Order: sequence, then C-alpha cells, then structure tokens
Amino acid sequence: MKKIFLLFTTICLLTGCMDMNDTTQPVTATIQLLAPDGFSNMNDMAGMTVTLQSETETATAVTDASGKAVFSDLAPDVYDISVATELTAEQYKAYTGMTPDSKQHFTLTGTLNQQTMSHDTHVSLPLTVFLKQSLIIGKVYPSNSRGNTAYSAGKYIELYNNSDEEVDAAGLYIGLLESNSTIAYQVYPYEQAATPGILHLKQVFRIPETTPVIVAPGGTLLLVNSATNHSTQNDYERDLTGADFEAKDINKKVPNNENVPALLQVYTNMSNVSNMNITQGGPSSLVIFRTGEDVTSWPTVYADGKTSGTLFLAMPASYVLDGVDILKNKAQTGVDINSKRLFQDIDAGYTNVESTTGTTGERLVRKTASITSDGRKVLQDTNNSTNDFVCNDNINPREYLEP
Repeated sequence: MKKIFLLFTTICLLTGCMDMNDTTQPVTATIQLLAPDGFSNMNDMAGMTVTLQSETETATAVTDASGKAVFSDLAPDVYDISVATELTAEQYKAYTGMTPDSKQHFTLTGTLNQQTMSHDTHVSLPLTVFLKQSLIIGKVYPSNSRGNTAYSAGKYIELYNNSDEEVDAAGLYIGLLESNSTIAYQVYPYEQAATPGILHLKQVFRIPETTPVIVAPGGTLLLVNSATNHSTQNDYERDLTGADFEAKDINKKVPNNENVPALLQVYTNMSNVSNMNITQGGPSSLVIFRTGEDVTSWPTVYADGKTSGTLFLAMPASYVLDGVDILKNKAQTGVDINSKRLFQDIDAGYTNVESTTGTTGERLVRKTASITSDGRKVLQDTNNSTNDFVCNDNINPREYLEP
C-alpha cells in the first residue's frame, strides 16, 4: 500500500494532480464578430444573434455594440457557430457609403464549423455580405422510398420566388455537383481548396429560353424526373403530373409525361443517364446559375490528381445565384463536413436527410421565415443550409411549412 501511495504522490507532483472531471466543467465562449471588408462605417454591431450548435445542444447569445457575444455555462463540445441578419439597402449604404438599388436586400452572415470548446474560448468570426436572390432553391427530394420495393422515380427539385416581384426563369441553369463517394475536389477547409473558385459538375440542365417562364411572387417551379402520379406507390410519394418541367429519360427507365415541357440537358458525364441524377440520400449538392457563356465550352477535368476516369465540367463559382450542399448521413460516422462540395460563400453550412439509407421519403425543405400581410411566405435565406433547411417526409410539392 505504501508503494502505491508513493507512486500516486509522484504522479501528482509530475502532473499537478489533474482533475479528470475538468473536461465536463462548463466553459465560457466569447465570439467576436468582425465587420466585412468595406463596412468601414459599421460602428454599432449590437443586437445580432449568434448561435452555437452541437449534436446535443443549441445555445444563442446577442452581440453588444462591439460585436461580442458571450456564452456562459456552456457544455464542452464541438460546435458549429453561425450568425445571420438581414440588411436593407439603407443600412447597406450607411455601413459602406455605397448606394445600392433601393429594392435590394442583403444578408450579413458568418459561419465557423467544428469548433472545439473544451475550455474557455475566444473565437473571431468574420462576417460576409450577400445580395439576397429572388429565385432560390426551396425544396429537394433526394431520397427514394420503400413500400413493397424501393422506388426512386419521384425525385425532384423545386425553385421558389422569394421576392415580391415576378421573375422570368427562362434560360436558368441547374447544376448537379459531382457525387463520388470520395470527393473529387476538396473545398473544405476552404483555405485548402484544391481549385479555388471552381465547382465540378456531373450534370447541367437548363430551363428553355425560347419563351418567358414567369414565376409569381411566392410561386414555384417544379422540376422533376417523372411528371406522373407516384402517390400510388406508397405514402411517401406524390402526384407530380402538374410539374413545370421534366428531365426526359431517353432510356425509358422511368415514365415521362408528354404534356410537360422538357428540362433541357446541357451536360452529363454519364452517357446513359438523361434525367437528373439526384443521388439517393446524398451527396446531392446543387446550384442554380445564369451565364451568357457557352456552358459546353467550359473545360472538363478528371478528379484531382487523376489522369483518367470520370470527367467533370469545371464551372466558375461566381455565376451561382443559389446553392445547397446536401451531404450523405453515414450510419457509422454521421455527416462528414469535409465532403462539402460548395464554397462557404455559396453555402456556409450543409443539410442532409436524417435516414442513413435514404429510403424514407425525406424531403429537404427551406424554412418559412415570415408571412407577408397578403399571405405570401418568405422563406429563410441566410446562405447557410444548416440553418435554412429541415427534413420532412410528408410535405407536398409547392407547399411550405408555417413559420
């Protein structure tokens, strides 16, 4: 017993008798917001809500005038940090000295993912400003469903006019990013991006530009692979006969509707796949964009470091209007943030279906932020899909949740 005591005493002298319970003691986290470049007149940063989110806890704190938010009694864990606040054109002018269009609105956002807070921590969070877009990605159905058998023909993408004016969607492009099990080009962490400013697409579709495609305020565009009634399959599927555009399947593996206009395929790296290759359960990251360039003239590249294999279309990220990073939720390891396909200035976060099999009919739906006096829903758009989207397995096309 004496030898054991002497040994314990020696260990204490060498280690300071560390309390093994220290890692469970509450910590204090201080988040310091940094104004974006060009916001030289932003002297008061009070009132911004900062959110810390771990797998088990969500906490919020409001900034003081210096842009500091303090979290006390925080459980030690790994947290995602985010903040988002809207700016009017008047506020933008006051902060920057520049005069935007009076109808333009901006979002001031900041995100840092996977921040370990095991002791009192001080984190600086740079803010970025984004011009809010009218037409955004409102809903994606990347899952399939299982009744008596697996069913995947009912996948779709839904666009939403989040503005108070009509939008002409004619000529709009939809890009589906590469979805290899091993990411073709690393983009996260962003300072280690393999090809800064370039996205890698496996498919590109386009809404025909021959005639106007007018979307009313609060209106939607339903883009599907099969504009037929899928609700007869099981409770998860829906009737898509009223779709606006259909990616026609030249191989006739899924039924098509001759009364629904074709969504034009501009590029695919799968010669036998003509419909939208929305990967079951993810990764299914996608963007919408406009450009006057000939998209087919953009270079095609192999995966980073490869000289053969699948070719991806190299797209300038600067053309993106909106994007959603949909990642795979793996059974053993969960969502791997390092598999993000989109840069932070396109989607600062990510979303995913909760089912690891991707067979439970889950749709990823943008939250409703508010409802206008005339009943139009304004969807949440903070440039962070972790904040903006939720999983839902029973919502219908063209429907959105209550605030």
